[in-house]
Amino acid sequence: MPRFLPFSVLLSFILLPALPAQAMDFTWSGFGTIGYAQSDQSFKYQRFISEHGTVKRDSVLGAQVDFKFDQHWGAAIQGKVAPSEKSDASWQGVLSWAFVSWRPADDWLIRAGKLRVPLMLNTENQDVGMTYDLARLPLEVYSIVPTTDFVGLSISKSWLLDNVEWTVDAYSGRAENYTRYYGREIKDGAPTPGSWFQKLNVTSSGLVLSVHGIDNMFRAGIHEAAVSKPGGFISDIPYRRIAPGFGYFDIASGRNVDSIVIPVQNIGISLLMPWDVRVTGEYARMKVTTASRGFTRWGSYFSVSRQFGAWTPYVYYAKVKSTDASLGLYQAVNSNRSSLFGDALNDYQALAADIVSPFDQWSGALGASYRLTPRSMLKAEWSHIQTGVASSFVDAPSGSDSGDRHFNVLSLSYSFTF
Repeated sequence: MPRFLPFSVLLSFILLPALPAQAMDFTWSGFGTIGYAQSDQSFKYQRFISEHGTVKRDSVLGAQVDFKFDQHWGAAIQGKVAPSEKSDASWQGVLSWAFVSWRPADDWLIRAGKLRVPLMLNTENQDVGMTYDLARLPLEVYSIVPTTDFVGLSISKSWLLDNVEWTVDAYSGRAENYTRYYGREIKDGAPTPGSWFQKLNVTSSGLVLSVHGIDNMFRAGIHEAAVSKPGGFISDIPYRRIAPGFGYFDIASGRNVDSIVIPVQNIGISLLMPWDVRVTGEYARMKVTTASRGFTRWGSYFSVSRQFGAWTPYVYYAKVKSTDASLGLYQAVNSNRSSLFGDALNDYQALAADIVSPFDQWSGALGASYRLTPRSMLKAEWSHIQTGVASSFVDAPSGSDSGDRHFNVLSLSYSFTF
């Protein structure tokens, strides 16, 4: 939890006793997903998925309490247990929501506390598997954001026109987040393969337009995040020449910057077409100007589904790609190996390439959901993934690369609310 979170949340909730207690009402609810995923390869994909199978990739359990004090004031607290965001080995309990809301009028909503960024179509409800049919929201798109949560202020203004609600959200706040890296040969600070996590302090703001109809939804937003971390960021990976035509990429002597500004843009639309066919598409991009420039990328997906009673089969295609310059840098660093270097320096070059963190992959999926009851759902999905130059979603084995991979993933899950 960020060190500023207790003050911000407590400042919001300390106001509660001053509100009319006799009018207070509250409801509680819960949600969860028990998910299993298995690939046909030995390496790990999306942190946990391999041929050994895992329940850690998609499983989550949460609960929420909503308070209503009168027609103007309310509050909500939501917590969840899920795989840790700063360790591949543990689970973590976190506070997802903790805010006070005020409606000065029916078309205005002001919230203060811990909130979720109104980013993609399903960002705010991504932990509640009952709210969408896909077994897993495409990470190619849903990973493109420095943080999905913030502690701060959100202001919303709505207009209802011909059964269509238009909403503009403006938000600003801070968050503490973690970025994961994976070293094929060595990891940061240890001469062994593995993952490590860097803590980030993020201050983000944004402006989002959402349009909700009876069956359709549209959302577009512009966001900007100022990100800092202890020790700063390595701005570049300089090349050190040892002899004519011979040298190495040196992370340790790279120039450091205290903070960086990351712009993010997104757009998404979901439409109910003739014959009850639903089409959904989303696109997002962001820009990073440090040694981890592979994080500068765009991602998109397109899905088609149709409900047949309790069944909803679907198909989707998703792609994520870093810039050509980022992929070119990765290739230059990754191929800079020599028998004259020795194992230690060659491993150091592999680490430098891994820190670039490039993304170049596409995935196609075929799946279906089945609603057992209004509050429970079964999902099954087969997906095929292909990587291009490289993909940081793949933990490449020692001595190999994450690029030019072709593999399949089977996902089964049970989602519920109560």
